[in-house]
Amino acid sequence: MDRNQRSRNQKKSVPPRKGQPSHRNTKSAPPQRSSRPAGSQQRPKGSGQRPAKQPERQLPKQQQKRPRPQQNPQKPGYRSSAPQVQRRVTRAEQLRIRRRKAIIGVLCVLAVLVVGIVLSINLLFKVTDFRVENADRTTPANTGIYTEQQLIDATGIQVGDNLYGFSTKGKSDQLLAQMPYLDVAVVTRQAPGTVIIRVQPAVEGFKMEYSGSWLVLSEQLKVLRVEPAEPDNLVQLDALLPEGAATTPGSFLTLDAPSEPTALATAMPSGTATPENADEADTAQETPNEVLNELLGELDQYGLLDGTTVLTMQNMTELSFLYQGRVSVQLGTANNLDYKIRFAAYIILDTGGDGLASSDRGTLDVSDQQTDGTIQPRFLPAENPVATPEPTPEPPAEDTTDAAADAATDGADLTADAPQDDTQSQE
Repeated sequence: MDRNQRSRNQKKSVPPRKGQPSHRNTKSAPPQRSSRPAGSQQRPKGSGQRPAKQPERQLPKQQQKRPRPQQNPQKPGYRSSAPQVQRRVTRAEQLRIRRRKAIIGVLCVLAVLVVGIVLSINLLFKVTDFRVENADRTTPANTGIYTEQQLIDATGIQVGDNLYGFSTKGKSDQLLAQMPYLDVAVVTRQAPGTVIIRVQPAVEGFKMEYSGSWLVLSEQLKVLRVEPAEPDNLVQLDALLPEGAATTPGSFLTLDAPSEPTALATAMPSGTATPENADEADTAQETPNEVLNELLGELDQYGLLDGTTVLTMQNMTELSFLYQGRVSVQLGTANNLDYKIRFAAYIILDTGGDGLASSDRGTLDVSDQQTDGTIQPRFLPAENPVATPEPTPEPPAEDTTDAAADAATDGADLTADAPQDDTQSQE
């Protein structure tokens, strides 16, 4: 028997494996029950012994599970294997959660709106046009010695810039500093893209000596220029400046007032109740700049401003002005300036026919205001010589009284038809 036939016979004699159907008589053979594995025995009923535990099948090392490392409960991300009991959420906690969500929602909406507004401002509002106007918003603008293009260039704003990308106050201050001959400079904006410049030119009004030079000032006390020699045809302002004051062209001056009392105020007896010292507290509240503006307004109202050559304000209790270089008017304090200057104008301009002549020179004192509100003027001619008195014994008291009465009589001629105080006329 050859080798091939032997192998075929062996294959025929091999029984089929358990669980596999036999190729022979598969239709007629009944299904067989799977038998217990070899070596297993039935547990007898009533016996207390357990069958021997079968050894567990070991998996290959590749399929074996590695033991999990023990987690530390104190570390973040720790999860307990024990079932967690779900905590009951109270009604107050629910309300807090709802409020928190509502607040977050509102903040998100606001953030979106802000971002939208910023983007729209940066993208939509661009400078496209410039307009120069007067301070009262009229056109065409009076720019003084400057042109409109010079004013626009001085702002540093160009076409295409963001309309809201600059400070209007900063640009206004920049214009005032760079353009000395401007008393007013205001920069505003008008959507969607117009920049408006309102100006008022400065007019030379005063000259002031300071540190060996002469400052040319406007009526608003703005330094227009600095000259080494004294300028002509300007009102000289004698006033004090704070220590270290800026006097460069383009800066505004702030006048200073002495803190020490004057000899006149010191010599005044205590308790004296006169209109001059009764309102001393009110006068002290006014700044020298405010007093200067008031003084200029009164002089202009009564026709004395054009002839005024010097204004003296070195002491706020000894105000004075020089008219046409020939009459020095003493005003005293700033109380009742309206009445004092109106009285001085009545005498200087000879309104009533009994005042000063156009050739008179001297000092006119209208600072002596009586308790009833009236002014006792005194005029001292400058060209009249004063005789040197001879050494004679003091006159009796009655003679002094008579001399004072004669002096009052001389001054009464000037007040015969002079304007009266408003308070006196009412009485």
